[in-house]
Amino acid sequence: MNVTNPKVTLFFLAFLPQFADPARGSLTVQIVVLGALFQLATLLVFGSVSLLAGRMAERFNSSVRGQLWLNRAAGCVFTGLALMLIASSR
Repeated sequence: MNVTNPKVTLFFLAFLPQFADPARGSLTVQIVVLGALFQLATLLVFGSVSLLAGRMAERFNSSVRGQLWLNRAAGCVFTGLALMLIASSR
């Protein structure tokens, strides 16, 4: 998901090494294990979010009332964006 995001790479280069301790063994192994744990956590979180979003989409798409609610919410968002655009000064 974040492979092409340079901010994530900079975050790992700056943040991850502070958790590696030379007194506890090979730094390479520690960094690989920490990276693998992060990948596992990312997979669990993104997988859970995508499953939940899929189930919510099924419920909203199968319900007339849900479609009405989504259309109204989208209308409010677009109206708010339009008002912000009108109010912005250049």
